Amino acid sequence: MRRKDREREAAFAWDTLQKAPYATLAMTDEAGRAYCIPISPVADPAYGVIYFHCAGAGMKLDALRANPHVCLSAVGSAAVVPNEFEMDYTAAVFRGMAEVVTEEEERVRAMLLLCTFYDPKGMGRFDEVMGKYFAATTVVKIVPDEITGKECRVAQADPFAHHHA
Repeated sequence: MRRKDREREAAFAWDTLQKAPYATLAMTDEAGRAYCIPISPVADPAYGVIYFHCAGAGMKLDALRANPHVCLSAVGSAAVVPNEFEMDYTAAVFRGMAEVVTEEEERVRAMLLLCTFYDPKGMGRFDEVMGKYFAATTVVKIVPDEITGKECRVAQADPFAHHHA
């Protein structure tokens, strides 16, 4: 990272991912072209992995099967700082390998994490929804080998500083 003063540790990156409303997954498709798409991931820092779910077919899975190297980018917060031409933000980048989760117990654990994170109030219907859609749901795991957090906090000047007599 060029701006080392903005670089943050891996724990910051994991926390930022958990605060992000979505993340963008970058891949390379079978023709070698860049492809990226917003996803709704969930971090599992205890295991050092990230999960997301998708349909069992489509461009995303085709690209992941062609080249499992991925880059996931998440913005936890962002706000323009007026009169500073700067942006306050927190961001995280995870590079690593993606793989389809085939082991049943891990698939269920990943779906439990995803559903609890995105719809905690709906968990009373978890078993019903899983019974209906689980077989058709693909769970993908990203195992990051490079994790970077980045933060920019702009110190705003006192708006009354120039008016003191």
